[in-house]
Amino acid sequence: MESITSNEVAGFAVGALLLAAALATPKVDAFIAREQRRDLKLCMECGGVTRIPCARCKARGTINQNIFSFDDSNKPTTCPACRGRGNFPCPSCCGNKPGSSSSS
Repeated sequence: MESITSNEVAGFAVGALLLAAALATPKVDAFIAREQRRDLKLCMECGGVTRIPCARCKARGTINQNIFSFDDSNKPTTCPACRGRGNFPCPSCCGNKPGSSSSS
C-alpha cells in the first residue's frame, strides 16, 4: 500500500475548498443581493422591479407541453400559470414604486 504524498493531500484540500465555494456561491450571492436591497430601501421580493417572474415558464410566457413526444406536435403553448404574461405583480409591494402617488 502506497502512502499519500503531501502534494496529493494539498490537491484534495484545494479540491474540497473549490467544491465548498461552488456550493456556497448561490447563498452568498443571495445574501449580497438582500443586503444591497436593504441598503437601497428596495422591495425585498422584487428589488424595485414590481414584477416577479413566473416560475413555471421562467418568464417566457410559453411552455412546451409534449417534451417527450416524437412527433412534430411539440409546439409552445401559453403558460396557464401566468396566462402568457411571464410575470406577476409583486405580492410584497403590490407593484407600487416608492414615491409614486396612488391618487388619480
